[in-house]
Amino acid sequence: MAERFTYTFRIKWTSLLGALSFGIVVPTFFIPLELGSVAHLLSILVATLTSYVIWEGSKLIQALVLYFFPWEKSIIKHLVYEIAWIFVFSSVMLIIGILTYGYLVSAVNITVGVILQNIFVSFLLALLFIAFNEGAFLFTKWKQSLLEQEKLRQENLVAKVESLKKQLDPHFLFNSLSVLSGVVYKDPELADQYITKLAQVYRYVLEHNDEKQVELTKELTVVKAYCFLLNVRFYNQVVLDVQVPETSFYILPMSIQLLVENAVKHNRISQHHPLILRIYCTDTVLWVENSLYLKEVKEESTGIGLKNLEARYKYVTGKPIFIEHTNGVFKVGLPKILEQP
Repeated sequence: MAERFTYTFRIKWTSLLGALSFGIVVPTFFIPLELGSVAHLLSILVATLTSYVIWEGSKLIQALVLYFFPWEKSIIKHLVYEIAWIFVFSSVMLIIGILTYGYLVSAVNITVGVILQNIFVSFLLALLFIAFNEGAFLFTKWKQSLLEQEKLRQENLVAKVESLKKQLDPHFLFNSLSVLSGVVYKDPELADQYITKLAQVYRYVLEHNDEKQVELTKELTVVKAYCFLLNVRFYNQVVLDVQVPETSFYILPMSIQLLVENAVKHNRISQHHPLILRIYCTDTVLWVENSLYLKEVKEESTGIGLKNLEARYKYVTGKPIFIEHTNGVFKVGLPKILEQP
């Protein structure tokens, strides 16, 4: 991700104090002038303004280099460009400062020695600036990284709690038991299958809730069992189409089930409008897609399910989920997890 351009001009007392210190030290110890004289005070003024301009200009150069050549792409290129441009800029500003000093105080003969001295001082200024500001920049990035890690950790804890609530949804259990009571006497064989599938779903929840990731094949097995329960409830109006190649990768536990549950919650399901669920893969993403025929009276929704799923994926994989909403279709892409837990 590219860095944002972050330079803003702000006068800080620390910068002014540093420039003033430089402005006092150089004329006082390196230029033979009478202390307290007009020439001495003017030389302090010129040196202070020059050093402050170099400081602010170097900050601008640092922001530009960070924007066009961020650390993540090439550390060497970033440092080379930053040192070179700050060196050139400080050299030019020091020459201007020397000429200004010559105009206000006394004429200065710009010789080869003066130029070499200017180059040496400019190079030192560039190194000092980069050491100070890049150190401060990296320290800030480090602190941001720690804060982001803590934020993701907190989001994951909240997501796990809310995910468990969703997985053990009392409404789902109530609906399941209601359906079971309706078929137990009419079709004992179907009731037996129903109880087996219901136990399979809840066993999976209890066994895998604390795991970070599970094999896709295990998740698909419990999703098929879950859809069996739904089809008993909705009279075979839930169509599950799984087109996943025989490849081994991992996803977060109960992630597909949550998406199926959301589809059931928000859509009308009838003989004329069955709920069609498709699960298929691209190179790096597992897609869970459902047909859309939204309920006229929408159930109350906080959006916690998808938010928590995204927070969990970001915590475990560092990658976001993909959400696409087109005419008649809603689909969510889950990044494949290739590493074994």
